[in-house]
Amino acid sequence: MNVADLTEEPMDTMKALKQVVIFKDVADPILRIIAEAAEEITIGAGESIVGASELPKALYVIRHGTVRVVVREGVPAVLFGAGETIGEVELIDGGPGPASLTALERVDVLMLRSERLATALAGHPEAAYELYRAVARSLAGRLRRAVAMLALGRDESNRSISSRGTDHTQGG
Repeated sequence: MNVADLTEEPMDTMKALKQVVIFKDVADPILRIIAEAAEEITIGAGESIVGASELPKALYVIRHGTVRVVVREGVPAVLFGAGETIGEVELIDGGPGPASLTALERVDVLMLRSERLATALAGHPEAAYELYRAVARSLAGRLRRAVAMLALGRDESNRSISSRGTDHTQGG
């Protein structure tokens, strides 16, 4: 894993962040503060970004490539690609993240470590507010989609029961 500090190229980092849904509505002065805290990581195919024993405590913004996320053993992996983010919840609560993040190909990531962000945002409460508001909006969107998928799954299972000719609404 190759880590590079991006404090000398905040404009390029700002452009990259602006391309990501989570940061698209964040004002440029605030995005500059966030960009200055970013580190760029390049991960080779098959390399682990975060292993099972590590706590990420960072937000990962995928610039290029595909990352396989395994939440726990026995649960199907989820793939994340360019323009997507991983680690929002861990950034907020500092708790454990997915069991593992693995690059399926060469992956370029902007990493926003919680401690670097805290330092960068310490004198800028409005920037901290906007960052956490953007993260909250992203998580709210994911939650809405998850609830909709659960509801759809419930509708599908109800249809499959009623399609077998069993009518549970009339008691028989």
